[in-house]
Amino acid sequence: MPKICIFGAHHQFQQHSPVDYGFYKKLRRLIQDHAVDTIFEEATGLPSKSCVELLADEMGLAWLNVDLTKGDRENLPDSGLTSQYDTLQDLDMHRKRENAWVKAISESGSRSCLLVCGLCHVFSVGEKLGAQDFEVETHVYSPDSIYNWDWSNRLTVVREDSFSDPF
Repeated sequence: MPKICIFGAHHQFQQHSPVDYGFYKKLRRLIQDHAVDTIFEEATGLPSKSCVELLADEMGLAWLNVDLTKGDRENLPDSGLTSQYDTLQDLDMHRKRENAWVKAISESGSRSCLLVCGLCHVFSVGEKLGAQDFEVETHVYSPDSIYNWDWSNRLTVVREDSFSDPF
């Protein structure tokens, strides 16, 4: 049974230069602990070589961008682009993208691989790969030091027509 370790993070970490040390350290450890032979990445729209691809090169591992090309993505309807809500995500469009990833990963012949993708894909693509008889392990890179969760500095609604600004 092939194995896949899914590592979800905010895409900003994939394009960080120099690479975020914590992100780099976690990736290297997962690669070593899982004896990864191939790294797959949701990388369309990232710099020509993401820090993940550079790490694959450094470690002598195969690397593949499993995401659709920009051209392929332009041909997929995305209701999130035309919605009145800037928070809308087109579930059908993401499903089609993830199905393409699963197909590429399944057809690769990899026995132990790592997928680096955005946070919102970790569980859904993990379920899809599990249904393809992969042994799936999921990880999310979201260290507390990245976010300031100090609620005393957050904008809050006092009334619907006013905000409390702590600054």
